[in-house]
Amino acid sequence: MPILTPATAMPWTVAGAFKMRPGLSRLEADTVSVFLRDELAPQYTQRKQQLLTEDRQRALLGEADTQVLAEIANRYQQQTDIRLAANAEALTLGMQEDFVILHDEAIGTEWEMRTRFLSVCFPSNWNPSEKLGLNFHAIHSPVADNAMLQAGAKGIVDLAFRKHTMVRHVWLLTPNSDLPAHPLYRPRLWADALQQAGEGSLLDQLYFRVERQTTLPLPELKRGVFFIRVMLAPLSAVLRVEPERAKQLAEALRSMSESIVEYRGMTAALPRVLQELDQFN
Repeated sequence: MPILTPATAMPWTVAGAFKMRPGLSRLEADTVSVFLRDELAPQYTQRKQQLLTEDRQRALLGEADTQVLAEIANRYQQQTDIRLAANAEALTLGMQEDFVILHDEAIGTEWEMRTRFLSVCFPSNWNPSEKLGLNFHAIHSPVADNAMLQAGAKGIVDLAFRKHTMVRHVWLLTPNSDLPAHPLYRPRLWADALQQAGEGSLLDQLYFRVERQTTLPLPELKRGVFFIRVMLAPLSAVLRVEPERAKQLAEALRSMSESIVEYRGMTAALPRVLQELDQFN
């Protein structure tokens, strides 16, 4: 059974023209938690345990710094009142977030953050094993229309991983109802959704997927942590929460470049998605 967040609890950040941009906001950790825990936590744990049992090395990569793991466990207890053991597996299973530990390393006369440990059970169409040891530029090089991200890379890394706790949301439409969307698995594809929709509603075959991304700078350790909290809900249910959402989503999709649409695998399905959004009620 899919693990679905209630539509009313899904963040809605679809507004205006779509661009691949940082979209970072400062997170006041005293009032808003780095972590997002809800009643689905036991189901997240169960799904993660299943994935680790099937292929542990696909989800846990690199070597985790024990001081950083202890800091994550401490912060988690402070913000959720839940105590987790300060080891990689306990944090992986106990938190609904995936997380990535970055090391601030001297490269010649410059300093840069590189990924040295990944606990990623629920990737959104990317392979965690391909990101180990990379810096921001290399991580985002496959992303379509990434010029704005790459141009701001140094400032983004400095702000989010050396100075301030930050938050951003990334949304996408997907035909796959499962939290993990690893490219080496056989997920449900857009072609599958189109076929199963037949003459019926394609929107009813789709899901709204959101990543709540937060950062935790640990400058005293020359480390930073990136957290990814994945949420999924049926698209039609999310659209019905507010009457303007279908129109907002259509506007955002129409503003996407061809390269973005292709990158997200929507080229064949987009015309029908837009037609149904225009008629949605």
